[in-house]
Amino acid sequence: MQQIEGGRISSFQVMCLLFLVRMTATTISFPFMIGHESPTDAWIGVAIGVAVSLVLLELIIQLGMKYPDMTIIQYSQVVLGRFPGKAIAFLLIWFWISDAALTIRALGAAITSSFMPETPILVFILLTVLLSANAARNGIEIVGRWGELVAIGVLVSGLVLVLPYRAMNFKNLMPVLPYGLAPHIKGSLTIIAFYMRLSIAWMIIPLAHNRKEVLRYSRYAVLLSGVLILGHAISLVTVFGSQATALAVPGFTLARQIFIGQFFERIETIPVSIWVLNAMVKVALDFWAAATGLSQVFGLQNFQPLAYPVGALAASFSMLFFESLVDLIQFTKHTWSIYSILLVIAIALILHLGSIIKNSNSRTIKPGNGHSDR
Repeated sequence: MQQIEGGRISSFQVMCLLFLVRMTATTISFPFMIGHESPTDAWIGVAIGVAVSLVLLELIIQLGMKYPDMTIIQYSQVVLGRFPGKAIAFLLIWFWISDAALTIRALGAAITSSFMPETPILVFILLTVLLSANAARNGIEIVGRWGELVAIGVLVSGLVLVLPYRAMNFKNLMPVLPYGLAPHIKGSLTIIAFYMRLSIAWMIIPLAHNRKEVLRYSRYAVLLSGVLILGHAISLVTVFGSQATALAVPGFTLARQIFIGQFFERIETIPVSIWVLNAMVKVALDFWAAATGLSQVFGLQNFQPLAYPVGALAASFSMLFFESLVDLIQFTKHTWSIYSILLVIAIALILHLGSIIKNSNSRTIKPGNGHSDR
């Protein structure tokens, strides 16, 4: 089938992009921690969520590996037929655009509330959209290269977890399981929901140089992000105690606790700048996937002209859907989490089942092999 993106990326770049896609929520707003019922041992919910997500990752990536030369926009029509396949395509395109809107608004709200309260949030939204749409328009290779650089920066910024060591009190991690496992099972849904963003791999797999390595590197992305998310949860609780669940932007607040020696203080702009770039790469990938998907649905020759319109839609939705950061966080925890899990898993199961049925029928109905009946 027609390919409208000529770029290629390495398996390592695939890992970096998937890692950044997952880390955005943790570094910007970390909705898992906000309002958690059992903050002292919240890390248990993270561990549960990461373990379940590793299992679900197999379901997601194995689907893409069945049709390694096609994106999900293309093979959904091969498996289900033209109209059901396009319905799946539109659902995913909507998911990527709405998810980009969620990220854009979270980033804008975090910056205005933490650093520039006098600046209208629209300024940061438009700046994010313009930069991300421009990167998306230049193709997956550009997004992949930026992702590679920013992912290394995000890993290094993991030092933010240990640099506020003077403020840490590990007694804040006690008691363990004061309310049982129920709060952690509930909280793990938020962790799992954000791992559903890795379903964007369905668009990336055909463009990987060595597709056989994609599953292995995708596992690395889950494990690396899982370690950092776990570290964030533990560091927040050891520094802020039970107040960690009341912080609107936990990551930014934690970064403000960094000081080195007697001279280097207020250096939070370094990790925060890296996290902003993280969000922009993630949004650029969403825009690229949505623009590429729309081009394939409508049979266009290239996706570039759609990058800015997709960005404009995401910017509009980010302003229309949410009135405040609190509204955004509540929507993320209680609505978007369930919606994203159900959507991605349902699509994966439907296409896996459709593929099995299609392959079974193709084996059953074969042309004659030249042997006569006896």
